[in-house]
Amino acid sequence: MKNLARNRAFVTLTAADLFETIGTGLFNIILLTYARTFAQASLMVSIVSVATVLPGIFSIMTGRLADSQPNKRGWLAGLKFVQAGLYLVLAQLITGKQVGLLLIIIVINLCSDVFGMFSGSLRMPLLQAKVASEQQEEAIGINQGIGVLMQTMGQALGVSILAATGNYQVAGYLNALTFLIAGIVLLSGYGTLKLPTIAEAATPSFRQLLQQVRRVMESGTHMNVLALLGSLSLLNAVGASVDALLNLYLIHRADYLPLSFGVAVLVMNTATVIGNIVGNLLHTGWFQKWSFRSVMLTTMIMFAGLFINLLSWQNYWLVVAIMAIGGFCMGQANPKLMASLLKVADGSIVGSLSGIINSLVTISMPIGSVGLVLLDNVVSPAAAYVTGIGMLLVSGGCLFIRR
Repeated sequence: MKNLARNRAFVTLTAADLFETIGTGLFNIILLTYARTFAQASLMVSIVSVATVLPGIFSIMTGRLADSQPNKRGWLAGLKFVQAGLYLVLAQLITGKQVGLLLIIIVINLCSDVFGMFSGSLRMPLLQAKVASEQQEEAIGINQGIGVLMQTMGQALGVSILAATGNYQVAGYLNALTFLIAGIVLLSGYGTLKLPTIAEAATPSFRQLLQQVRRVMESGTHMNVLALLGSLSLLNAVGASVDALLNLYLIHRADYLPLSFGVAVLVMNTATVIGNIVGNLLHTGWFQKWSFRSVMLTTMIMFAGLFINLLSWQNYWLVVAIMAIGGFCMGQANPKLMASLLKVADGSIVGSLSGIINSLVTISMPIGSVGLVLLDNVVSPAAAYVTGIGMLLVSGGCLFIRR
């Protein structure tokens, strides 16, 4: 931690990401609240929800585009000012109540989120070049842990602003300010983000890129790449459904809970967030030696235990404990995976690598959540829990398929 705190490039990237994440979290909750004020509230909220997830699908393209940019630090800093400008325009539009204006606002927010994905792909090669390989797992974990905390704080700030002022325009201006500060932070540390000049190579075809990514994934994780991606997809699909399934469980068991429904949801979500933040921050000592496969298996065991509890005892406090441990494991998993890949990946494909993983996660999440939640509502909660356990068993089995 001390070495990273003295690494000015890492501090610059993390500080800029901190302000950007506050702005993103703040405006996502503002936009949802604004959409609820329209006559067609359900339709508008659904469009906003889809638009919030959609940028992740484009991560493969933004990742490849980031790899092709020789001046990554220039693009990274410049995008923050572009995003600030977008939210200044958005703040002028959000005073109206026309459906057409709302759709324009959603498109502006979508463009900013795509730029955010592009920024994430630009950031990874800089992190790879500026942070020692033995510290990269800790660096990614700290960055993500701060991101989870700041996103939560941004949402709380957005709700507080609306409660105090009822003014959506103020939220737009504040969001523009957070991106402006992020851009200024990047400019202040601009010199530390310079990458060494290398001879420009021919851009590989998409097929060649996939072959390079396959070799990096297999070399970094010592696993079959299709099995690895299959395991990640299934686990993320189950993980994405857990919140909705637990909310339904709490609704069904509302009369038997030790707390009121609202407090029970808050305690459960808080335990998950705290576990996730702690998991992201603890990547030294024994936790650094904990293998990615072991973290994945522990996460699967936790979720399987959650479903078994829901099938049998339905103990609320056991649910809270499992979600805290599951959040911790999820906080461990992604930094371990990305750090293992950064150690063996060529800098020219790092953006594409992170983009492919982000796209895969984005695509698998709605598929799993919709499927299991439909099972819960249409068939029975038990059918959803048993299906979830089956998906986890297949996901765990994939981890043992040889290269």
